[in-house]
Amino acid sequence: MPSTLKVVPMSELMTRYFMRITVVDQPGVLAQIATLLGEAQISIASVIQKETHLDAGTAELVIMTHEAREASVHQALAAVQKLDVVQEIGSFLRVEEQ
Repeated sequence: MPSTLKVVPMSELMTRYFMRITVVDQPGVLAQIATLLGEAQISIASVIQKETHLDAGTAELVIMTHEAREASVHQALAAVQKLDVVQEIGSFLRVEEQ
């Protein structure tokens, strides 16, 4: 008997996410972003701050999440984008593990 696949709305997709965010390099920025992710029930698996761009006063945050709901991630990213300290969300990728 063939297995059946359950089709779910995209907003209900549960997967991990990769985000690359350019931010102002100052204390408390990661805390602001982590708070918004937490409020959306998104858990951070890892975070790396890439070297700062001294001339521009910016840093690049690379965040990998644990599994999260697509709709929650979009909601959180919309809130993150509105922060004064966020210059750009450069990448947002779904990470499917096999």
